[in-house]
Amino acid sequence: MDQPGTLLPLSSQTPTPTLNPIKPPLPTSSNPKISATVWTDSYPPTPLRLATLLALLLISVWANYEASKGFDLTILNAPTYTLAGRRFNLLFVSNGRAADMALKSSRFIEHVLYPLEEAFPRKPVRHVTIRLADDNITNDVIVSRCNNHAAAANGEYLIEISPSVMARKDVITEAFSLALQRGMAFVWLWDGYGTILQPIIDAMVQYLSVQYKLANKDYESNYLASTLAGLIQLCEERSSGFVARLNNAVREKWDEHTLTAAFSSPFEIMCLSRIISVSEDGFLPDNVGLDLNWELNQAM
Repeated sequence: MDQPGTLLPLSSQTPTPTLNPIKPPLPTSSNPKISATVWTDSYPPTPLRLATLLALLLISVWANYEASKGFDLTILNAPTYTLAGRRFNLLFVSNGRAADMALKSSRFIEHVLYPLEEAFPRKPVRHVTIRLADDNITNDVIVSRCNNHAAAANGEYLIEISPSVMARKDVITEAFSLALQRGMAFVWLWDGYGTILQPIIDAMVQYLSVQYKLANKDYESNYLASTLAGLIQLCEERSSGFVARLNNAVREKWDEHTLTAAFSSPFEIMCLSRIISVSEDGFLPDNVGLDLNWELNQAM
């Protein structure tokens, strides 16, 4: 088998921010509405008031439970001596927009990849830092993470956005949203600790971007990843949950026998076989969708 691919180029070192980080507030149990409620003799508690108080307490408990399942998010200010840095701070940091985009994207990706927590163990993600890269990079976004079992379990990731994204004045919000969404997809996808084939992880990221309605099949993606994403979408449409099962099958390492064992139906195994074959060969014929549809019909 070909040499396994890696998730993304790793940064040589995690940059040390010089400016103050901005962290979106997490829900806490201290609810000002609850603490400010005082019952007096002239206004005794009524069933409605007690029900309201109970509802607020339940909401507070639920918020704390949801927060405990989440992750810390840090958005770093960029240096202001560059135009890209000033735009980044003004459009996405100072108003909390980047944090809101990241959290919404994360919720969508988690819903697709981990529909049932018992059957699909979540990747440990504890802290995500988002910053503007110091210089333009090859891709619009790069994700840094530790490439070994012990360190990866710490769940700390750095998402760097290329300053070139800030130069796209007409589509700056769309370009930033797509770059950030792709970064969050790389964070949440299992990758067999760096052993998964690179075309497959790229295709999974592209598939999630298309499903999030942020990219068409050709935007910001090479031909192989784009068309492989279409193949993955076809498999998902024919067998709901295929993407989640594929992601879950590479939690430990890339192994074709383990992958095959994760799927039971003939057409899912056929989908997986075609995806692996195309990823290893680096070639996808134009009629692959028609061929696969015919093969799936025969397998059912």
